[in-house]
Amino acid sequence: MKNFGTKQVVPVLSAIVGVVFAYVGFTQLGFWHGTDGPMPGFFPSIMSIVMVLASILAFVQSFKEEGKPTYYKEELLVIAGGAAIYAGTFIIGLLPMCYIYVILWLKLFEKESWKNTLIVLAVILAITIGVFYFWLGIQFPMGLLENYL
Repeated sequence: MKNFGTKQVVPVLSAIVGVVFAYVGFTQLGFWHGTDGPMPGFFPSIMSIVMVLASILAFVQSFKEEGKPTYYKEELLVIAGGAAIYAGTFIIGLLPMCYIYVILWLKLFEKESWKNTLIVLAVILAITIGVFYFWLGIQFPMGLLENYL
């Protein structure tokens, strides 16, 4: 059997996180209401199931790959961006931090024009606010701004 390394550990940890989120989505947030339709746990539950399935596939695939894993700077920037979103959520809230992340990513790394950046941002705003906040009723963390709004 091949050595157990980061190529196997990451999918296992991702699957565990997916199972936890599925459990929370189904049991605490609620998945579907008979007359009202989807509840706040609907989308997180579906995404966590997809995450578990993708983790299983990545785990199986990891044994077929040869050689040591190579990590590139660009991949680590995504992780750093996720950490920045997490930290910024406590200060300005989740949605504003995600919007800042999208703007910075498109302008600094993708070198997109302001027109394309604003179009993408408008679509993301419509989806996050329209679908998740109004339709599914998900309450997003507001950070320190919650006390002032």
